[in-house]
Amino acid sequence: MFGWRIGRFCLCICLLCLAGCESSLLQQVSPSSQNTPPPDVESTSAQPEEVLAAFMEDWSAQDFAGMYGRLASRSRALYSQAQFTDQYTSAHSSLRFASVDHQLRGVEYQGATAVLRYDIAISSPTFGTIDDSDRVMRMLPESGWKIAWSPMDIIKGMSSRARLTPSADFPPRADIYARDGTHLAQQGGIIYSLYAVQDDMPGIEDCLATLAAATRMEIGALRSSFADYLGETRFHIAEIDQSRYDSYREALAQDCDITRSEGAFSKVRSYNSRSYYGQGIAAHAVGYIGAIPADDLERWQARGYESGNVIGRTGIEAAYETVLAGNPQRFLRIVETGGAVIRELAGAPGTAPRSVTLTLDRKMQDIMAQAVADAVNYALPSWGSLTAGGAIVALDVNTGAVLAMASYPSFDPQLFNPDTEYRIAAALQRLNSDGRSPLTNKALAEQYTPGSVYKIVTALAAGSEGIWGRDEIFDCTYIWQGRGRFSFDDARESRTDWRLLEPGPPPPTGPVNMAQALAASCNPFFYEMGALLFERDANLQIEYAELLGLGSPTGLGALGIEAAGELAPPRAGTEAINNAIGQGSVGVTAAQMAQLTMLVANGGAFWQPYIVSHIGRPGAPGYEVVNEPMLATQLELHADALDIIREGMCLAATDRDLGTAERVFGDAPYTICGKTGTAETLGNPHSWFVAFAPREEPEIALAGVMAHSREGSEVVAPMIRRILDDYWGYSQKPYPEWWGEPYIPVKTQSQALAEYLEDS
Repeated sequence: MFGWRIGRFCLCICLLCLAGCESSLLQQVSPSSQNTPPPDVESTSAQPEEVLAAFMEDWSAQDFAGMYGRLASRSRALYSQAQFTDQYTSAHSSLRFASVDHQLRGVEYQGATAVLRYDIAISSPTFGTIDDSDRVMRMLPESGWKIAWSPMDIIKGMSSRARLTPSADFPPRADIYARDGTHLAQQGGIIYSLYAVQDDMPGIEDCLATLAAATRMEIGALRSSFADYLGETRFHIAEIDQSRYDSYREALAQDCDITRSEGAFSKVRSYNSRSYYGQGIAAHAVGYIGAIPADDLERWQARGYESGNVIGRTGIEAAYETVLAGNPQRFLRIVETGGAVIRELAGAPGTAPRSVTLTLDRKMQDIMAQAVADAVNYALPSWGSLTAGGAIVALDVNTGAVLAMASYPSFDPQLFNPDTEYRIAAALQRLNSDGRSPLTNKALAEQYTPGSVYKIVTALAAGSEGIWGRDEIFDCTYIWQGRGRFSFDDARESRTDWRLLEPGPPPPTGPVNMAQALAASCNPFFYEMGALLFERDANLQIEYAELLGLGSPTGLGALGIEAAGELAPPRAGTEAINNAIGQGSVGVTAAQMAQLTMLVANGGAFWQPYIVSHIGRPGAPGYEVVNEPMLATQLELHADALDIIREGMCLAATDRDLGTAERVFGDAPYTICGKTGTAETLGNPHSWFVAFAPREEPEIALAGVMAHSREGSEVVAPMIRRILDDYWGYSQKPYPEWWGEPYIPVKTQSQALAEYLEDS
């Protein structure tokens, strides 16, 4: 106890000495403490109280040059203008300074010195009003009154050996939940870091396959990583959460010799931090946390954060940062160099973090993410190595809630966590150099040419406008020619049906009604509809597309940038014909096509899509419902036209002769209605598939795209079959065997037409 008293006494003596040194310039010749009359100052300058007011006005405006110009010569000798400015800018950063007001208490004269007593109130967006009362400022007569300045004129108690120190006490970040209350992001979860030694593996290829499944990484990326190390080198591979580690622990040990052991060289290490379920099954929607970007630090500091804090960087983590992190309890102190607190200046109470619950069905989200990753890995010899990625979205038909949303390629959210054991620089370099843009949410932010899934729009327009009757027959042949038959001339003399692009080719579709034309995806029929609609009204087709939500964001902007799509009115009949089959000046997102499919399935009930359900836990303080099912409008869709579309989509999945998706869903133990799409591009085509299921009383609307791959029935349709098989608990239908064979390019219409004419 005696030692503590001595130490405290010494600290006080040191502080008194320090104050004495810094205020020596303030001491004047006269030692008198009694008031004396104001000295005669030969100057036209303002009185001391007016100098104080001007100094405070400059301070509030942060005019440091103006402030410095009011200092006495002795003060300027001790502090250069740069040092003076640095003192204030540093203090302002800590204070989160906005402005300052003062209140004069009185002026006394001690010899030639004017002594002003006053109070100030500093406004801060972080700390509110910081009161600093009973302050003293001394002024000297130097061709007018000048301020004998020291750091205590910033805040009482400041010195060159003390600093303003803001601090924030952040409570643990709140969790993000799926619709059933299971975790999607969990604070304090266990993350497992996986290390490997190639020479220890029973078989490299078996290990690569196991790691690809466990981490959802591409086999090619894993193989490339293996190639960077010698056989005997222990190297870091990936990080996985508790659920993935529990599921793959035995396989990792058996196929890769990745096991936990004692010591620093264990091949399985773990740490506690924020973890994302299933290796980040919804990384693009949930988002991730990371360090505050250096160029944005000042903005976050104004909110009470410090450079070492983490924030939500994307997705829900970013959009609901204030909710998930809460507001920290904040403190502002004057701290001596050794750490002793000289003065408590201010504090701001915090608010508790609250969890966020999403509409995502964790089971479906997990299945969807796995189905897409497995598909690309399996198809690497074929389209898997060529695709630019894609997305699949599932909506609740009767509420608009987002049930699942997968964007490919994905990424591990732990890459951005400061706690990670990844070699961050190398991992981020690989991520940023990937031309497929893994960080982009392709379900929302990228728009694609839709191909034949857009024929749903054309069919609705033609049926609703009486352009074509339910039972009217159209002869679907290989070739369609429009010249000379309409009020305009098609710029192309001949156009082909998609069947002419196929090996063989298969026989023409033949006579079909409208529903059958949709099921068979008969191009000539929809060329005809495009031309007839344009003759009726050039903008009819676009109007129906807009009615179904195309050309506008879906409203899921909380997840990041959302593209609006493209719907350019046709300038000529040729453009209208192209648009009618989803080519030309039409662009859509996967989320928009899921929304369109929802409208077809439920008869036009335009439920607003949403992904955030509520904040906090039901019954707990701060509980808040963010979104509930909201019927934005009930579309007055033509009932007969809608029935035709639904019939055509159901035939597409079941009719053995006509259905473009029958080979995928014809043997399914459940009913589904869908539409395939193959969008011609400058490279390989985009594969599309949209569907609702079950056929009777639909529950789920799905839409998927895989850019630069193959036909809709060949790529995305098998993925959606896998998703529904697993979700409803049926045996998986294997992915097509030909995915493991070399890629065979898909013909373009021009190539098919040229070959046909040559053979004819």
